[in-house]
Amino acid sequence: MMDDIAEQTTTDPRPDLHRGEARAGNVIRFLLIAVGFAALWYTNGGHLSRTALTGWAVYGSLSVILIIIFRLPSLPPRSVVPLAYIAYVSDLVYVAFLVSATGGLTSDVYILYTPLALKAAVYYPILPPILLISYLIAPLYAIGLRLSAGSWYFLLDRSFLPRYVLLFSIMFTAVYMAWLFERRHIHINQLTERLNAKAHVLEETATGLGDRLIELRTLQEGIKAINSALALEELLHLIAVNASQVLGVAQCLVSLLDEGTGDVVPRAASGMPAHVLRDVRLKPGMGIEGFVIQTGKAVLIGDVRGDPRFVQIGDYPVISVMAVPLMSDNRPVGVLMATSRKRNAFQDEDLNLLAAFADQAAIAVKNAALYQRLEEEKKRTEAIIQGLGDGVIVTDAHLNLVLLNPMAAQIFGLSGPPAPGVPVTELFGNVGIVDFLTKALVDGGEPITGEIALPGPKADRKRVYHVLTTTVRDEANTVRNIVAVLRDITSRKEVEEMKSNFLSVVSHELKTPLHSIKGFVDIILMGKTGRITETQRDFLTIVKTQTTSLQNQINDLLEFSRLEAGQVRLRIEDVAMSEIASSVIEKLKPQAQEGQVSLESRLPADFPSIQADRGRLEQVITNLVDNAIKFTPAGGRVTISGEDQGPIVQVSVSDTGIGIPSEAQKQVFDRFYQVDGSPTRSYRGTGLGLTICKHIVEQHHGRIWVESEEGKGSTFHFQIPKQFSTGGDEAALDFAAFPSSLNKS
Repeated sequence: MMDDIAEQTTTDPRPDLHRGEARAGNVIRFLLIAVGFAALWYTNGGHLSRTALTGWAVYGSLSVILIIIFRLPSLPPRSVVPLAYIAYVSDLVYVAFLVSATGGLTSDVYILYTPLALKAAVYYPILPPILLISYLIAPLYAIGLRLSAGSWYFLLDRSFLPRYVLLFSIMFTAVYMAWLFERRHIHINQLTERLNAKAHVLEETATGLGDRLIELRTLQEGIKAINSALALEELLHLIAVNASQVLGVAQCLVSLLDEGTGDVVPRAASGMPAHVLRDVRLKPGMGIEGFVIQTGKAVLIGDVRGDPRFVQIGDYPVISVMAVPLMSDNRPVGVLMATSRKRNAFQDEDLNLLAAFADQAAIAVKNAALYQRLEEEKKRTEAIIQGLGDGVIVTDAHLNLVLLNPMAAQIFGLSGPPAPGVPVTELFGNVGIVDFLTKALVDGGEPITGEIALPGPKADRKRVYHVLTTTVRDEANTVRNIVAVLRDITSRKEVEEMKSNFLSVVSHELKTPLHSIKGFVDIILMGKTGRITETQRDFLTIVKTQTTSLQNQINDLLEFSRLEAGQVRLRIEDVAMSEIASSVIEKLKPQAQEGQVSLESRLPADFPSIQADRGRLEQVITNLVDNAIKFTPAGGRVTISGEDQGPIVQVSVSDTGIGIPSEAQKQVFDRFYQVDGSPTRSYRGTGLGLTICKHIVEQHHGRIWVESEEGKGSTFHFQIPKQFSTGGDEAALDFAAFPSSLNKS
């Protein structure tokens, strides 16, 4: 583009002269041919004399030749000026001929000298001698008059002088216009020179920008290659090689700071074999590298010979050096150094380019170090997972396998860990673990726990596994992975089953002798065996009370054993909750009176009926009221209330007792849990009453929870749907499926 501007603004006059003659010059010649023919024809009465025709034909032929020549684009430049002179002189002579042939002094053809004078003025800046030739206008006009008149007497004619003066005025006007055109031409030349100078500067700038663009592109490609490399040794080698390519130097050296010793260790270099760097360590502050690490500043040295900071590595001659620090977290962690065998080989822009390269390289080094740490952590984690005694399954958000440790492969009877990416539905089929993974993906919230039974080594025995599934999310809270952990709890389940059987057997075995003991104590207290003293009566009363308490505990154990074994079935019928509440009040009134606690039911007679097992709901309310009486001091109150909530009913048992600590409220429904578990506690029991209540309520598709404030009493609420969802007459209450630690209400 700059070359085109320079070509268009050149000071060579020949192209302009060629274009002028090809356009304006040819137009003037056509004009002279046409006007001349018309003037000759008119002056000679409608015909041309031999002389007039000859003169007109000669000029016309010459003009046609010139028109053709000047229209040639390949006209040699050196022939343009002579042809322009020939054309101008022929025009002047032809006009003089026309003046002579059309009446001389009486002819007005002399006006044709005006465009020729203007042509000379226009051509003067590019063809100065043409203005001198234009001075022939007046003499040629006089010669034409002389040829027409045959003598010089026309000089005395009064009409000659005004015409001659007019020609001189035209000439002087042409001279003035020539001066104006010359000034304009000079100004154009000056502008052209300035434009050429600016074009040269722009060309140099464009060349520099092009070079810089190439450097930046090379830098970008180098950085892209560096960022794609995560292995530290490979990365350092790429840094050195790409820095050499960007800067066009023979050698680049990358050194890193040893955090332990503080030494600067060369790690990679371009243009230098790796063995040269082996065992090279620079003490803190030693060498150019140590100076840059110590100060955190870049250095540019045109000649390092004699510089005490320079340390030669290998036998490669070095004269010019520049080095910049690799900064990480505002502290130098390494050095990038470029060397040259030439003196003053580097400039400030080279140092800036190296610094830009070092900034990106420092980030890449940091990322590589982080990647290495992550890889080490990953390997350690994988080693731990591989050695776990629990089965571990990890999938992605599409339930495709990511990881499966050997124990999980053994659990599912696989010959070995399958390749990642296999859909778990294909790998495990309809095994329940797929349901756990799917539910964790859909819910995406709290961890999901449960149990599954899988075939064991022996065909007649299954293994039971506790399953914990959870999700792993990214910063956008999107599920990235699903993790399932399987723990073999077969032995624990067997122990629990043995314990349950043992409790059942022991409870049955104790129930009969306890019944006998209580019966005989009652007979003695009735006096049927003889008179007893007051002391004996007190002791026997204590025996009776403790026997009753022990019987109640045994009944709870038997009930829980039946529930766990799935031997209890719900018998669904229409139940009036107000009747159940009144029945419980009547049954527990003696116990309340003994503890000086008032009982009250606020359930109205028209409280909605529900579909439920009457006996089991009465058992729930009885347990709740019984507990409330136990933990309410004398003078307190226990109240049964209810609320109709549309498709469900809510029943509440409130007391003004001692309350439950907040930290214990989440555990009161766990089996065998007691708020006061000390041997000296005032209230005896198995800790199964609330557990049984929770099981019964949940089997009715309801929920139970407690609200309590320590020292101010407690309120137990439970909600049950009015319509039993199965719609059958009875439903199984299988507690064998419930975990030992239940979800807290």
